[in-house]
Amino acid sequence: MQHEAEEQHRHRCEVRQLLRWRQEIGLDWVRDWLAGVERKRGAEAAQRLRADGSEQWLRGNRGERGAWFEPHRPAGSPVG
Repeated sequence: MQHEAEEQHRHRCEVRQLLRWRQEIGLDWVRDWLAGVERKRGAEAAQRLRADGSEQWLRGNRGERGAWFEPHRPAGSPVG
């Protein structure tokens, strides 16, 4: 369980860094970096970063320290 929490934290930090790079360096550079992730760590790792990065960007996350925007759920809806 602790390993899962640590991995989630690491992943979210990496996504936030990608969001900062998107603003500072540009989307093309981020895409090239993700292509490197795909070569080194596999397609699944790269796709997870792409998906979470895109979702967080659309929610307004720009990579601020500790920021992670969860989906909004209607009151009374189940979690998970």
